[in-house]
Amino acid sequence: MTVVIDGTTGIDTVQDGAIVAADIAAGAVTQTKLASGVAGNGPAFGVYRSTNQSIAATTYTKIQFDTEEYDTANCFDNTTNYRFTPNVAGYYQINAAWQAASAIGAAGQTAIIIYKNGSAFKWGMYAGLSSAENYSAVASSLIYCNGTTDYIEIYAYIGNANTIAGNQAYTYVNGFLARAA
Repeated sequence: MTVVIDGTTGIDTVQDGAIVAADIAAGAVTQTKLASGVAGNGPAFGVYRSTNQSIAATTYTKIQFDTEEYDTANCFDNTTNYRFTPNVAGYYQINAAWQAASAIGAAGQTAIIIYKNGSAFKWGMYAGLSSAENYSAVASSLIYCNGTTDYIEIYAYIGNANTIAGNQAYTYVNGFLARAA
């Protein structure tokens, strides 16, 4: 015997005393209701620098990622602080890159630094060998964030004054919740 029950949380189909099909109401499954370690619908974002940004020689400069490709939980501030502040505790995969808009002019060091809560946390570097190169740097790391106060920013460093290329393909950061806490 099959019975269809129309309850407040959805419609269940019961056959011989066992639920064989069940619908879950939209919005009923939230991150807090998932098992520990399940990422579910955690935050994900992708942003880039749309125009060139000048950076001074031997100065750590925050890259102002001003254009969002996607921001599923509205956790990236692309207008004021240029930072990612996730609203779910867990481990986030963060990937970042930048490229100089023109040749550096002299061999030097470039770096990209993932900052966590205002301090350098993970480094990606490129030691330039030729003055004719448009140097670039990349960094990637799995980083724990507490879901309330932790935030991620991206900084650039270059041995000689230059300009970071404003381009979706060259200067970007993206990240996503890989595993909930």
